[in-house]
Amino acid sequence: MSTKRTLMLANVLFRIAYGAGALFSPTKMAAARLAAAANAQPQARLFVRGFGAHQVSVALLGLASRRWQRIERPAAAAATAIDVADMISAVVEAHERQAWDADLIGGLVFSAAGVASAGGALLTGR
Repeated sequence: MSTKRTLMLANVLFRIAYGAGALFSPTKMAAARLAAAANAQPQARLFVRGFGAHQVSVALLGLASRRWQRIERPAAAAATAIDVADMISAVVEAHERQAWDADLIGGLVFSAAGVASAGGALLTGR
């Protein structure tokens, strides 16, 4: 398996694992400190589910790129762009809070891993 495909597979597997957990079990994800506390507030639960769905959607695009090679670059570019946008939102939120809380740092690390794997796949020739 090529380096590009290995990087994208890692990206896809991580997104599916996290995304499915957030989509289907936001309260358990919050209890594991992998998502915002969602049990008492329906709006927070909806946000966590939506973020999970966004991760699963990007993962499905990545999976499709394994079957249809012509969408490998667009899938990697989309995954990278979404993670860069998430990193920007974390920086904006940190500025608003005037602090780097654990959830912001965790989100930044999660997104940086996505940029590293999908961006790496995007930059890798084979």
